[in-house]
Amino acid sequence: MVNQYQCFNGIINQFCQTKGITKAQLYYYRKKFDNQNQDSTEFCQVTLESTKVTKSYPDTNVTFEIGENTVIIPSIEKVLMA
Repeated sequence: MVNQYQCFNGIINQFCQTKGITKAQLYYYRKKFDNQNQDSTEFCQVTLESTKVTKSYPDTNVTFEIGENTVIIPSIEKVLMA
């Protein structure tokens, strides 16, 4: 729930009502997990409106240009590409 809230595009009241929890519960677990996971990696779903894909050749990288950001994925990482 805490990870879902971090990716939620709305106000906390809407999220809690949708999930059937109280704000106090969310705050409690958010604080608890923040203290436990100081060095953890978090992921959020990203929706792209448009991207520019640079042509890839074997044994090179695939480069995605998203606005001012660039994402480079080694072409040997077939799982990531899927």
